Amino acid sequence: MTSPNAQPIIDLSGVTKYFGTFHALKGIDAEIKEGEFFSLLGPSGCGKTTLLRMIAGFEEPTAGTIVIGGKSMAGISANQRPTNMVFQSYAIFPHLNVAENVGYGLKKGKLSKSEQAAEVVKALEMVDLVGYGKRAAHELSGGQRQRVALARALVMRPKVVLLDEPLSAWTKSCVTKCK
Repeated sequence: MTSPNAQPIIDLSGVTKYFGTFHALKGIDAEIKEGEFFSLLGPSGCGKTTLLRMIAGFEEPTAGTIVIGGKSMAGISANQRPTNMVFQSYAIFPHLNVAENVGYGLKKGKLSKSEQAAEVVKALEMVDLVGYGKRAAHELSGGQRQRVALARALVMRPKVVLLDEPLSAWTKSCVTKCK
């Protein structure tokens, strides 16, 4: 439950996006407070992923402002934003094992190798993948790959985690198993 005194972590004001002449997003306004779980619902093609990509910094709005943690994100690149995004396709590296995938972003930090390894273990614990560190990407189910992608996002301790269709692997798995 969000505290009534919680400050906004994300503030969207008039966020608009055009792709050429196609009007993808029309003046989106939203305030998301610290600790809130916020879902974007709508039909395929309505702009959910586009909005997430703009918050993450992979797309720039045509108009409007995106503020995260009280700071305007205008001109701030994706790798400098306090966000991390888990893509619908998971985007885990096929040539790296689970632990290497999860710890990938930590390599540029100031942690020692042993501290990095400890952070990877913590992240794997959060997503219930303890003991999977040495497994190759192709040895994982879709749901496990999705949890690796989530652990890779969480290990960096971002202020905001953006999930693009976070239940898609679970849904596909359930449909397969439930038939």
